[in-house]
Amino acid sequence: MQKQTANKIKKEVYWRCKKCGDEIYWNTHKSMTYCKCGALGVDGCEFYLRLIGNEADREEIKRQKKI
Repeated sequence: MQKQTANKIKKEVYWRCKKCGDEIYWNTHKSMTYCKCGALGVDGCEFYLRLIGNEADREEIKRQKKI
C-alpha cells in the first residue's frame, strides 16, 4: 500500500510600497520595518498588524507557498 503525502500550502502576506516597490512581510516579529523610501511602515506579529503611511501608497500581496 502506498502512502500519499498531502501537499500543504502556506499563505504569505506581503505589503508592497507603490512608490519604491519594496515588499515587506507582514510578520516583522514586533519590529517596525520601513521600505526604502520611508512611505510604508509595517509592524506585526501573530496577534496584530500596524501599517504606517498613506493607504493609497500600499498594496497587499497574497502568495501561496508549498511546504
